[in-house]
Amino acid sequence: MSTAEIIAELPRLSEAELAQVQAKLRELVKPAHNIPQPPRILSPRLAHPEQSKDFIKQVVELAP
Repeated sequence: MSTAEIIAELPRLSEAELAQVQAKLRELVKPAHNIPQPPRILSPRLAHPEQSKDFIKQVVELAP
């Protein structure tokens, strides 16, 4: 059954059937905090920017 067919049938459902559909949708749709986020690359901050000349920048690409 396609999405369009499912949506077309919704107005024909009884109140009890609509409640079942809503309950199932709530079960299937996870809260945003459960969705894995892409990794973040954080960079350190220097307390004294003039020290930046003492550091070497290195970029390393990791395999997926």
